[in-house]
Amino acid sequence: MGPMSTRAPIATVLCVGQATLDHVFTVGGELRAGHKHVADAHATVGGGVAANAAVTVARLGGRAVLAGRIGHDHAGDLVAAGLEAEHVDTRLLDRATDATTPVSAVIVGPDGGRTIVNHTPTRLFDDGRPDLEGVAPEAVLVDGRWPAGTAAGLDLARRLGVAGVVDVDRRPADDELATMFDLASHLVFGQDAAAAVTGISDPEPALRRLAGMAGMAGMAGMAGMAGATSTLVAVTCGEQGVWWSEEGDVQWLPALSVEAVDTTAAGDVFHGALALALAEGMTTADALGFATTASAIKCSRRGAREGIPTRHEVDERITHPVGGH
Repeated sequence: MGPMSTRAPIATVLCVGQATLDHVFTVGGELRAGHKHVADAHATVGGGVAANAAVTVARLGGRAVLAGRIGHDHAGDLVAAGLEAEHVDTRLLDRATDATTPVSAVIVGPDGGRTIVNHTPTRLFDDGRPDLEGVAPEAVLVDGRWPAGTAAGLDLARRLGVAGVVDVDRRPADDELATMFDLASHLVFGQDAAAAVTGISDPEPALRRLAGMAGMAGMAGMAGMAGATSTLVAVTCGEQGVWWSEEGDVQWLPALSVEAVDTTAAGDVFHGALALALAEGMTTADALGFATTASAIKCSRRGAREGIPTRHEVDERITHPVGGH
């Protein structure tokens, strides 16, 4: 990936899905089920897959619009205020009166790994498709947490001829997966999600299976669309890098070498950075390299949103790598 000497015009990314309030506990020893643990630190911060991706877009110099639902409660007030402080456009963030804001307990272990327990009221996303009229992004990112929102976001991307990116970090229901295969231009699976969908734990053959499934669903028809010139299916594997397939060509990109201290939101950062890079018109290889770099920098720092890098930090690392990929 070459030096980032010039910048594209500021691009807009629409992120659709989850926003939460996270209680993050940092522990210094091994977690044991059924035992009490003492946290070294605690923080209450905004979280959620799509919300963190939107913050990433804004931190990296893009315009971020978040479509989602939270409760009309104190937790929702904190979530909305946190997003606005990060310059995320919240005009499509609906406040439900009949459901509470999703909350998560995030436990960060001594190796930087995290354990997450989330509660999202089942009725929170029962009000049907969001109204996305009047929004004209250069890319759309959906997290799959809001089925109707996923369909609406990907349909908008397809109508506009821009990248429709799906963060598949868990196994979707069959009908949701079918929608993703039908409408998305870029499907990015976490390794566990890829294994759950295909029954294959090895990422490369799992990717080949997923690419075949995408081809059978007709995703290759997106290839001629402006702004989404190819079908991408990828499997992210953390420190082992990312496997990706574009029109049948399977490639691997190693992860940036860093000392991980907190992997919380690493995937959210990856997907937000990828969507912004695609919105700016980067090639697939450059966009994946940009996203991998942003995610790795985040892993080298404590805090989910606190650890998200700026555009200057990512561009500097790409231009002057330390240890390379």
